[in-house]
Amino acid sequence: MDELSIAQFRFPSRVRIIAILLLVLFCLELLLMYAVPHFLPAGGNKIMESFLDAALLALLFSPVLYCCILKPFQNVAAKQKSLTEKVLANVVDGVIVFDELLVLQSCNCTAERIFGYAAADIVGEDVRVILRDLESSAGIDGRGRVDLCQVGTMLECTAARKDGTKLPVELSLSQLQLGGRLMWLGIIRDISARKEADDTMKQTLSLLSATLEATADGIMVRDLAGKTIISNKRFSDMWNLPGHVLGTRDDKLLREFVHQQLQDPEQFMALTEKQYIDTDQQSCHTVSFKDGRVFERFAAPQVIDETIVGRVVCYRDLTEQKSLEHQLRHAQKMEALGTLAGGVAHDFNNILTVIMGFCNLTCMRLEKDSPLRPNLDQIMTASERALTLTNSLLAYSRKQTMNPKPMDLNATVLNTEKFLARLIGEGIELMTKLSAEKVTVLGDSGQIEQVLTNLAANARDAMEGRGCLIIGTRKINIDQDFIRLHGYGKAGSCALISVSDTGGGMDEKTRGKIFEPFFTTKDVGYGTGLGLSIVYGIVKQHEGYINVYSEPGKGTTFNIYLPLIDGTQQAASLEPQQIPGGTETILLAEDDAGVRALVKSVLSGSGYRVIEARDGEEAVRKFRLNQEEIDLLVMDVVMPKKNGKETFLEISALKPDTKAIFISGYTADIIDKNGLIDAGLHLINKPLLPNQLLAKVRELLD
Repeated sequence: MDELSIAQFRFPSRVRIIAILLLVLFCLELLLMYAVPHFLPAGGNKIMESFLDAALLALLFSPVLYCCILKPFQNVAAKQKSLTEKVLANVVDGVIVFDELLVLQSCNCTAERIFGYAAADIVGEDVRVILRDLESSAGIDGRGRVDLCQVGTMLECTAARKDGTKLPVELSLSQLQLGGRLMWLGIIRDISARKEADDTMKQTLSLLSATLEATADGIMVRDLAGKTIISNKRFSDMWNLPGHVLGTRDDKLLREFVHQQLQDPEQFMALTEKQYIDTDQQSCHTVSFKDGRVFERFAAPQVIDETIVGRVVCYRDLTEQKSLEHQLRHAQKMEALGTLAGGVAHDFNNILTVIMGFCNLTCMRLEKDSPLRPNLDQIMTASERALTLTNSLLAYSRKQTMNPKPMDLNATVLNTEKFLARLIGEGIELMTKLSAEKVTVLGDSGQIEQVLTNLAANARDAMEGRGCLIIGTRKINIDQDFIRLHGYGKAGSCALISVSDTGGGMDEKTRGKIFEPFFTTKDVGYGTGLGLSIVYGIVKQHEGYINVYSEPGKGTTFNIYLPLIDGTQQAASLEPQQIPGGTETILLAEDDAGVRALVKSVLSGSGYRVIEARDGEEAVRKFRLNQEEIDLLVMDVVMPKKNGKETFLEISALKPDTKAIFISGYTADIIDKNGLIDAGLHLINKPLLPNQLLAKVRELLD
């Protein structure tokens, strides 16, 4: 078939047609003027002559009129119809025409394909057969009136296919007049693929949004001009951004709003401005806030189709992590110092054991009026001061022996109230805010009183004789949020002791060192620097936690958290009884020669037979040789080759009912950790006194 073109649809020129017709008429008229008289008799009828002239003119002019006018117009009309039919047959959209009574008049091939009907099946039927919601969507009633839409409006409605399935279509309606009748022209497009793409896009965007909101990081995406494209709620929460600021979507305004929250705002602004220039660079740095928060800021270019279109900025809250790192470093430092302090105290206790032991033995053998007794008393006094120092070191290193019993914190505070009032002086007011209910913990009341005494003395010095000291107790519940915020604690109920003063407070640098041994802010000669370190050690030994809140000029508050108990637990009693000596055989294992000599002297002086051993292996070997004679073991906890526990377990395997006494400067870290106390064994701390040792020996042997 010949190709049709718009140029073929031009009609013949009107001037040319008129000129041809006039020329033909002129020629025919001349011809008839001369030809007609030859067909009629002379003097014929004028009327007949005129009639014959007109008939011949019409007969001769008709072919010319057909060829010049009718045929060209018919050709153009046929071509127009052919083109229209081809366009309608090949257009991608469906085309329907229905009248004002909603009766379908015609449809194209695409409409047939969309609806699944042949034209013959639906032409003449109600258009609502294929467009079920036409009236509700377009507002067209059965009389063809338009109520809800404007002519030419694009609508979405549901099409019903012949097989019963439904699909979404886009409908464009236009009114037209055909043969004096009102008609509707509908252009229909299948939008099911577009709908599926839209649904997929919505699902993807929903998934992206849900993912952004579910992440723990604050995320913001901006374009190259500084306009915020998207951000999650975590981002606004982390920066405390109000809705009206976030709604501006202006990155510069957002940064200016948070400007005052930062410790170094100029550095932050300079770095973020630089990223507008170096758009292809990644960056990662920390942002510190005045309130102590620390964020990690990671920024990377947003690349689409190898083109940088913006920047993705991710903020991660490192506050808790940094706090835990600080606490870990602090704990490691304190643990190292505690190990050092405990080691020094252990070695020093061995020396004191010899000094105080032999001094005590010498005093027992001197007459009461001996001139040497005052000298020995001075040695004992100095040794006792040294013992206090070693006990402080042991308390800090958490190696001091505890005598734990159920104790009421309220009663402990009340028992020490008068003493503390005298300690802090009349110029400082002492207030107690105790819990209305009983607050029971498992602890050593003497050590808890030591904690209160040290904290009160520290507060007294901070207030310089004027102010208020408040001691309070209460029960609190520790939850996961508390643990996450502070980095310590166990979930559940616990007891809280708070000691607050109105002194000058401390800065952050001082707060970080107050629990270190020998650290002090006092002048030389005032204070040992062990007060708060002893408090720290005692609290840790009670499986508790301590923290301090203080700012310069705003006073200081110490909070101590201790595990609660129900008050029914009982502590082991280690009270010695004074019992005379005996004749039993005792195996003594001690690596320190001075201590070994002292203990042997004390035991031998009371009638006991003593077998000596310098280490654990020698003790086991001598026990094998004399196991039927040996009635008791006296051993140091820490010895070379085999420690006290290993030695005792090996001897117990040979003679299960063997009794033992452990002596050491180390106590809780070795005895409790290895379960020797639970095994029914007994412990005497160095420096030991002769009467204390003899009483414990007699107690076990009996």
